[in-house]
Amino acid sequence: MLFYTKEYKKELEMKKYLLLIENEELWEKFKKLIDRDINTEIISLIEKKVKKKEKNDK
Repeated sequence: MLFYTKEYKKELEMKKYLLLIENEELWEKFKKLIDRDINTEIISLIEKKVKKKEKNDK
């Protein structure tokens, strides 16, 4: 029988997505601007967009 920590179990349940960037010049500029890791920055952008949309829908 296998036992997993809560953290590892959560990691196993996470879904992964692939991001394809077609504009290399824009991507290079973005990478130079970010302060944190790329995943965190992209999630932050997504959260801002969702919050903005929710605010506009009210």
